[in-house]
Amino acid sequence: MYTILGCDDIVNVLVQNLSKSGEEILVIDNDEPTLTGLKKSHINTLKANINSLDLTSLPIKDTLAFILLQRNFEDNLNVAKRIKKTFPNKFILSKATNEKEASELLKNGADRIVQTVEIITNTILNEIETVKLKSSVFNLVNVIKAATSRGLAIFLQDNPDPDAIASGLALKRIAEKYGVKSKIYYGGNIGHQQNKILVKLLEADLIQLKNKNDVLEALNKTDKIALIEASISSKNNILPPNIVPNIIIDHHQTDFNLVKGEFIEILPKIGATSTIMTMYLRYLDIIPDSLLATALRYGIRIDTSGFTRNTSTEDIDAAAYLSPLVDVRLLNQIETFHINSETIDIIGRAIRNREVRDSCLISFVELITERDALPQAAELMLQMEGITTVLIFGINKDKVQLSARSVDSRINLASLLQKAFGFMNAGGHATMAAGSIDLGNFGNINDKKTLFKITVDTVRKKFFHALGITLEKEEIPDELELLVNNSIRD
Repeated sequence: MYTILGCDDIVNVLVQNLSKSGEEILVIDNDEPTLTGLKKSHINTLKANINSLDLTSLPIKDTLAFILLQRNFEDNLNVAKRIKKTFPNKFILSKATNEKEASELLKNGADRIVQTVEIITNTILNEIETVKLKSSVFNLVNVIKAATSRGLAIFLQDNPDPDAIASGLALKRIAEKYGVKSKIYYGGNIGHQQNKILVKLLEADLIQLKNKNDVLEALNKTDKIALIEASISSKNNILPPNIVPNIIIDHHQTDFNLVKGEFIEILPKIGATSTIMTMYLRYLDIIPDSLLATALRYGIRIDTSGFTRNTSTEDIDAAAYLSPLVDVRLLNQIETFHINSETIDIIGRAIRNREVRDSCLISFVELITERDALPQAAELMLQMEGITTVLIFGINKDKVQLSARSVDSRINLASLLQKAFGFMNAGGHATMAAGSIDLGNFGNINDKKTLFKITVDTVRKKFFHALGITLEKEEIPDELELLVNNSIRD
């Protein structure tokens, strides 16, 4: 039984919901008209002056909790004191209008407080978020509908991860709803074994573009351009710098002053772009099939590191919605994978070449062909005792690829890498970030030993300097340092 003391404006709604769930209720108040209305709904009532009521006369044995809903704060405070004194083990829930009242009630017997102003504020904020989502979806759909002639070209970030792949597929599904054809493109490689398995099992038709001519050819065949999991053309994507995308959807930190597009949705507080796309699908009443639901659910899990990093309530809500739609067998196949030999070699070199300064670890893994091995190595090295920040880097063709991880709350990795290597060369989140730096003329150096030394000396110096860690005097000649700085376009 729940004993409700007082009849404020919410009692009628509250008791109706409690009674529907089969709960027994007793409402006590001195207002006869209010109680009469409750009696008609077969609710147990008692007319009494609560402040002088003999509490021992109530069916206390069956009462699970007292709910204090009197209109006056002082009345709720007094009865809370009396209940706690008479029945110290009974649970008391009371309403309050502000923090001061809540604090006073908690000090004097109440176990839990519901602040009415806070509830109303949160409700209004939730409605505002719904309005914003409605506006976003409306604008997105209008841009997509304008591509009915030659369709939509969806460009993913370079070396797309599960979040980017799933988000691209979700946008393609939305375009299908409005009869707009679309193709998904990406630069770089899909190297991580799990990502390869994901694409294979989803039978996703992703088109790899290897050079500028491929990109221009794709652009010439389309009406509208979408950029997913990136926000600025040529920054971690294969789009030329002069191209302005029509649609930009991302969740990474960025310089909003540099972002240009017809429709822009960048939400850094959300842990995955797959979450944003799930919100769109739900609003449009598009129920994702098991393949798309699995991809989106996996994308959210990976980008939030199993809901332990960069996770918002929106991410959890999206994951809960997708979970019943997921193909569990497919998800198990994606997550059960074998590490290839190069990844093992790269992890081995990361261990062997590590340098530790304070709680920071940096390691050069030399020449690589699989960029996706770097974050795996970074995650592993972060498990070392005493280490809170890790940077793993290697040379892939004509670029230095970087991957960083941190559990240090004082460090924002995205900002740190941008400070060290330039805004256009790095990005990500506070706890996980990556970068890609052109080697320029130094990519033509045939002597690996020289190339390695230049790369290591330059990257470590810039990274540790950005961290505020003082290094010994660098051995690299000043003129060579200048050339390296120019080559990475700091």
